[in-house]
Amino acid sequence: MTAALWGIGTFDGVDFPVSPADFEADTAAARRALDSLGISSGDRVLVIGVVSECAHLVPFHEALRQRGAILSGADATVFDAPRTAKLTRQLGARAVLAVNGAVVDGLAAEGFDLAEVFGSVPVVAARPDAVGRLRDAGVAPVVWAHLGPAVAVECAPGRGAHVDEVVWEVTEREGGVFVAPRSARALATGPCAVAAASLERGPCACGRGDVRVMGLVA
Repeated sequence: MTAALWGIGTFDGVDFPVSPADFEADTAAARRALDSLGISSGDRVLVIGVVSECAHLVPFHEALRQRGAILSGADATVFDAPRTAKLTRQLGARAVLAVNGAVVDGLAAEGFDLAEVFGSVPVVAARPDAVGRLRDAGVAPVVWAHLGPAVAVECAPGRGAHVDEVVWEVTEREGGVFVAPRSARALATGPCAVAAASLERGPCACGRGDVRVMGLVA
């Protein structure tokens, strides 16, 4: 590959190269997702992830910066889970994005009450392996899912997780959801099988027309 790269992340154990043009497109997609969550200038937002997820998450960092939101971060690991609790409280977070099962495990191991940590946060976006336990604790998260190279973000609980169709082509066959780049990217791939789920199309109450992935959480 001779083209300049913005960076390289990973998904499903494979490299995820991102060009500057890809990053610009992904940041625009992140802006649309943040719009659907009602995140705006001055909001304090905690984003949880690991370095290998940079290609998925840094476009959201940039989109938050562009709108004047205040960004903080914590690692999506068992061992760093107390940082999530501490920052959520200290920041007075408007949103906590990309909570995963490892963080929930770590909070439980350290004796944190999930309702106390997240109950007062207006927007909690959680990955499928964390959603059920947060709901059981009385938290109402939206779904945040990394579907191969794409990020699916639910606008409100129960509506399904939007995948930005300006950037990604999303199809369904034989009970599976597939994602492929809609235009040329540094990532040279055909459709990737990303989930055993279903799709719902048509306008959403949030105003987005993008396809929604249903059934990501058991």
